[in-house]
Amino acid sequence: MKRDLYIDCDGVIFDTIVVAFSDMELMGIDTTNQEAITNYFRNVNWEDLIKRSGEINDSCMKILKLKASNVFNLVAVATHHCSYLEGKVKKDEFNELLPNIQVFNIPKSIEKHYAVKANNNILVDDSKEKIIGWVNAGGIGVLFDKNNSNLIFPTNDKPYFITNDLKHLILINAYLNELEKNNTKVFKR
Repeated sequence: MKRDLYIDCDGVIFDTIVVAFSDMELMGIDTTNQEAITNYFRNVNWEDLIKRSGEINDSCMKILKLKASNVFNLVAVATHHCSYLEGKVKKDEFNELLPNIQVFNIPKSIEKHYAVKANNNILVDDSKEKIIGWVNAGGIGVLFDKNNSNLIFPTNDKPYFITNDLKHLILINAYLNELEKNNTKVFKR
């Protein structure tokens, strides 16, 4: 079965989260205050932040390879944004780095599983909360953890995959197809 594959930007493609929180600490911003964090992201120079952050694990090259594999129905970036400017900078950056890859710029206030179709499709995100929401909406979650060294398969306690490498998505999709062929569920929902 061909599934849609959605890949988060911040913390999966670019290491913006680490750099942004480091900046916030230097600026004296309370990193436990969600409103202060959102205001930082609304006002930061996104072009500069992306340049300083860099890619995680050659993610753009791997996304292009995932699309070229023809294993997925759709390979797209699904990223939250706090401002129009953030969305525009990300879209421009991806148009250059990931030609022919669709970008879904989703307002921060809207959950990804409401913005794009979750059911039986895959989301890769570094936020466990977003992955759980995706799984609860019928999707297949892949928690991206750049500090993880192996591909971890779902369990009833953790109903999502864990990886640090986008190349594992081909294996994950093959595993899901094999389970489907054998009429077996990945885990209980």
